[in-house]
Amino acid sequence: MTNDELIGFMAAFCAALSFGSYGVPMKGEAATRVDVDPLVFQSYKASAVFLMSTILIYFNNILADEENDHIIDNANYNWTFHKWSFSDFTPWAFLSAILWVPGGTAGVYAVRRAGLAISVGIWSCVIVIISFIWGVLIFGEKQKSGALGAVKAVSVLCIGLCGIAYFSSNEPESKKKVDSRLKEAIDETTPLSSSGGDDTTSEGEDQVSLDLESFPHCGQPPHSHQTLHFHLPPLISKRTIHVPKYHLGLFFAFLNGLLAATIMIPLHYAPPHSTQGIGYSMSFGIAAMIVVLFAWLLRWMVCALQCRSVVKGYQSLPSFHFKDMLRPGMLAGLLYSIGNLSGIVSIQKLGNFMGYSLNQSSMIVSGLWGIFYYKEIPGFKNILGFISSSVIVFVGILLMGRDHQA
Repeated sequence: MTNDELIGFMAAFCAALSFGSYGVPMKGEAATRVDVDPLVFQSYKASAVFLMSTILIYFNNILADEENDHIIDNANYNWTFHKWSFSDFTPWAFLSAILWVPGGTAGVYAVRRAGLAISVGIWSCVIVIISFIWGVLIFGEKQKSGALGAVKAVSVLCIGLCGIAYFSSNEPESKKKVDSRLKEAIDETTPLSSSGGDDTTSEGEDQVSLDLESFPHCGQPPHSHQTLHFHLPPLISKRTIHVPKYHLGLFFAFLNGLLAATIMIPLHYAPPHSTQGIGYSMSFGIAAMIVVLFAWLLRWMVCALQCRSVVKGYQSLPSFHFKDMLRPGMLAGLLYSIGNLSGIVSIQKLGNFMGYSLNQSSMIVSGLWGIFYYKEIPGFKNILGFISSSVIVFVGILLMGRDHQA
């Protein structure tokens, strides 16, 4: 194993640890109490990414100056410090940010409505498959046993990931019976609407929502039992589509994986001087803040059109809850920044397919958070199935590592 590969594997481990933990504050007590809007939380993440990148660039430029003055002897190191300036900013970072902001927002919704372990498991599966398509089939990254060997490794990895996703969402029979009895009790105490209309929200449903908001560690995501009603345009159909928020959360987890797997693709096309060291991370931080601002402007415009008033549209925007959400939001962004920087290093050292796929072992970390902290995986059989699936994932990772051609 070469030094570059060793650095790449260490960076991938750090990325997995950070990516597996940055979703924890999304479902924390503060976020659950105020039912934070996904774009609000994503804005905190973007701010933390920008702040972290600025601090890293500051120290990077100091080390670059010292290196140029021959204060640091880099004779035995392959890594050199490149002083970053605004001339190194690459527009390719905007493409990454345009993919990251909506994808990250969808990821927040998924964790809030479907759960941490199942959401990370789903988007990890998607990321591995899309990374395989980009790395092997498009960028032509070589495998010792050819494309067939890569397909076998990805297949084993995906089997394990699917197992993790399944056992993360499976409920034991005892919990189903308790939930059934709870639902019956709620139905008995809830007054029925005299009109029987579908657009009437029962008081019992609001009460359950409030209870779940007070107990985020109960294992069930807040509001996951509720259903959204989408009214199709009259020209298309008069039907109303009913989608449970839990299922919508699963779809958004898939969407986040689809977009997240493509975030680092612009790194391959950016000029070499803009991707040296942590330069691309700084460009990404700046672009992410700009894209977030445009996202809020777009949302304001939509609200203004709906309310037919600019002022009322602004007033209808969700609150940032600075007192409650500043610390958890910035913590999530900090962990994501560490994972993002480590992911960039792993991709540069191991390639898109190998690097980004290894980063997705983060679903093991998120699964452990789900088991021991949020109680998302109740029952001995589910926990045992999760651990067994994790072993299969490690087998897939080992197959990829053995088959990877430096």
